[in-house]
Amino acid sequence: MSTIDISKKVLIITLLIFAVLTAAFTFTHNMQLSNFLELEQADTLENVERVQNAVSTRQGYIDYIVRDWACWDDTYQFIEDGNQDYIDVNIQNETLSVIRVNVMLFVNESGDMVYAKSVDVETMEEEPVSEDLLKMIEDGTLLTKGDNDRIRGFVLLDEGLMFISSHPILTTKQKGPSRGTLIFGRYFDPFVLDTFKDVTCSSLLMYRVDEEMPPDFQAELTKFSKTSDNILVEPLSEEKVAGYLELKDISGEPALIIRADFPRELYLHGERTLNYMYFFLLFTGLLTGIGVKFALDRLFISRLVEIDDFVTKVRSEKDLSKRLSLKDSDELYRLSREINGMLNEIEMAEQGLKAQEREKKVLLDSLNELAVFVNPEMRIIWANKAALEYMQMDLEGAKMVCLKDTLGISSPLFECLQLEQIFVTGDKMSGEFTSGDGRVWFFQAIPVANENGKIIGVLETCRDITESKKAEQFLQEKQIAEVANRTKSEFLANMSHELRTPLNSIIGFSDLLYEKVYGELNVKQIKAVGNISRSGKHLLNLINDILDLSKVEAGKLELDYKEFELASKLNSIKNLLSPIADKKMIEVEIQVDENLATIRADEARFVQILYNLLDNAIKFSHENGLVKIEAKKKGDLVEVTVKDNGIGIKVEDQNKLFKPFSQVDTFSSKKFQGTGLGLALVKQLVNLHGGYVWFSSKIEEGSTFAFTLPINRDERNGNNGEIKSLNRAETAENSGTFKRSQKKIE
Repeated sequence: MSTIDISKKVLIITLLIFAVLTAAFTFTHNMQLSNFLELEQADTLENVERVQNAVSTRQGYIDYIVRDWACWDDTYQFIEDGNQDYIDVNIQNETLSVIRVNVMLFVNESGDMVYAKSVDVETMEEEPVSEDLLKMIEDGTLLTKGDNDRIRGFVLLDEGLMFISSHPILTTKQKGPSRGTLIFGRYFDPFVLDTFKDVTCSSLLMYRVDEEMPPDFQAELTKFSKTSDNILVEPLSEEKVAGYLELKDISGEPALIIRADFPRELYLHGERTLNYMYFFLLFTGLLTGIGVKFALDRLFISRLVEIDDFVTKVRSEKDLSKRLSLKDSDELYRLSREINGMLNEIEMAEQGLKAQEREKKVLLDSLNELAVFVNPEMRIIWANKAALEYMQMDLEGAKMVCLKDTLGISSPLFECLQLEQIFVTGDKMSGEFTSGDGRVWFFQAIPVANENGKIIGVLETCRDITESKKAEQFLQEKQIAEVANRTKSEFLANMSHELRTPLNSIIGFSDLLYEKVYGELNVKQIKAVGNISRSGKHLLNLINDILDLSKVEAGKLELDYKEFELASKLNSIKNLLSPIADKKMIEVEIQVDENLATIRADEARFVQILYNLLDNAIKFSHENGLVKIEAKKKGDLVEVTVKDNGIGIKVEDQNKLFKPFSQVDTFSSKKFQGTGLGLALVKQLVNLHGGYVWFSSKIEEGSTFAFTLPINRDERNGNNGEIKSLNRAETAENSGTFKRSQKKIE
């Protein structure tokens, strides 16, 4: 069995080394493969640049031709007098076919078309000028603005993509003033694409961006929009790699994407070479591991098995006269010699046992518990250090002293334990008792028996549990308080439901009276009915707040999560409170992060949260004030802040915030209407969403209240939000973000 175990260990070590080598080879293989990928990408990029150069060469040719025609005295004179000889001699269909130009447009300095011609360069037949080109001339897109102005590039037409080049019409010496613009155009047709294929020796495929494209072109168009590069390289398959070239029109917008396909010869050859090398190294490592395992078995493991068998035989036969035979002169030789030396020193075992007893004493003395061992006569045989210190005695003075005669807890402990009964029954005892100094102890008495089963003493241990008892009592009181709080919340919720039914009747009938449904009323009656309706609605709102707060505290409020537009919702809340803000001529500004379109939360509760915060901001702002609402994206959270420049909140009053029925101003001197439930409800609703609330304020400088909610949240969890107060000195806006202090509002 020992041979198998040692052999397995050696095998595991060998396999571990082989695994490390395999990992190293794999890492190197992947690194080199990555290098080949980079080489392939660089080669493909170079080939695509050849296609780009071919396109640039074609554009350069058109630029050269248009400059040659535009800087010509005959053209300069033709724009002035429009003579027919110029047309008959120079602007023939064959001429356009020879210079490979589809369109010639002569426009004077007033933007009027002097002459226009469009020809199919292959058939030399005249065609209508593209309506899209004429529109671009009308809106001035293709017209030069001065003697040195040039327009070159691509334009997307219904007929196809066109190379375009515009040049101001000057004299042969390139002198002005410019008499207009000469525009040459060449369609980017399959013939041009075939020319590029011949020049670059590549397989090319092109698509306009304003037409339906294959998925890979669409994906690369999206990537082009996110990078400044106009060439991207992507593998198409294991055999082909593609380079994508983006061409933009004269306005800088994407117009055309060209794909050039190339075989992956470089990468595939490198991959094959690396694979051969990789498997060769693995095979070499495997053979080496097998050889090392065989050598270890022959040279070391067999000798270790011999030593193990010898030790097992000596232990089973208890024959200390046997000795190991010594072989060679290595570590195993020295191990055998040491085993023989150990056999000669077994007589020192008794000293070792005594050392163990001392260690046990040190261990027991290190315990914080009181430990005392007494004999059947109830006299102390041994006590640990903690017990001796508590009894104010040393071990020699405590020995053979009766337990009930000692100081401290021993006397009441003796009465509680009834040690005589333990010696009779042999049962363990444990429990709790209170000493004279009021401390609570947990005691345990364990009978100790000899080899014959006779009880020779009792080991008593005592542990001070006063603090844990206090903690247990505090926990019970807390649970009772929580039950009482839930009972209160359930009572308030039930009462609120009972009160809302008659209130709805009062409000409904008072509104009918106010609207004179049952007949005409005089002025005093209308005023009285209006007061009844307003008071009823105010009381109903108060009851609704109490009901919501009670539901939250009772754990019965459930959130209805759905996705909605954040900016639209903020504006609707602003519109709800605009009549109140307009009375005080307060401006409400809203700013929403561009990357923050929608959030997922309880829409009604979100409105309730922001309504309360915005209503407070307007209520406590001065006339002609400003209230700012800002929403930002913070990772997976949305942070909403409501900031005003109103009266502010005193530092000593800030602890009153977020507590139900608590307001900053005293009841006798209230200047502002309210019940003190709004912020308490805000706190609870934000916490239910898994967010938190904080604020900062300074007298006569205004207040800022903020909260965060998860942007996408499907269900509630038990995460409680926090309410944090920010000292003014600790509050700063860094890109619109608060530095939050850790002072909590309980």
